[in-house]
Amino acid sequence: MSFVRYADDIAIYASSQRSAERIKENVIKWLSKELKLEVNRAKSGAGPTEQSGLLGFRIDQEGKIAVGNKAIQRLKERVRELWNALQGRTSEELRQQWQQYISGWWNYFQLAEDRREIDRLSGWIRRHIRKCFWQRWHGSQGREKALRRLGISGPTLALAKCTRGAWRMAAHYVMQKALSNRTLQRSGFIIPSQDATAN
Repeated sequence: MSFVRYADDIAIYASSQRSAERIKENVIKWLSKELKLEVNRAKSGAGPTEQSGLLGFRIDQEGKIAVGNKAIQRLKERVRELWNALQGRTSEELRQQWQQYISGWWNYFQLAEDRREIDRLSGWIRRHIRKCFWQRWHGSQGREKALRRLGISGPTLALAKCTRGAWRMAAHYVMQKALSNRTLQRSGFIIPSQDATAN
């Protein structure tokens, strides 16, 4: 049987769900009898590789290494935390803590061969960054000043007085122009997988 192990984490690969269930029970019995080890059944299971994981990774339906679902959810939680506009940090401090986190995250997960889920998150992460800055620009005057500084001029500056929610405004074409993907990347607000590899 194919298997992979790291310390006490182990994944065994079987050809069917039925085989996997049988192997799991036999392994648990053997570990208990021969090695006197107690297996945590709550953390042990048998199922499709794309729904399970080991050390943050999973094997997709095509047999490629991908980031596990739980790891993706933890990434999204951290994005929400790190781009919370209520933090008492300067823009430079926000950038530094983001770079530190996402570079470390990507250094670990760059082993992934299937990066479609990561790529799909890129726009969502940038939207959180834009949302954070929209909120931190504090009111119409602060937003107008920031938009001017970022090259926005003319009638579109009226956007600064818009009362729509910050999440909606983060997706507005003016905000995407002011804080374009290129601008964010050039300013150090990196995104996995393309940007983080170069940092």
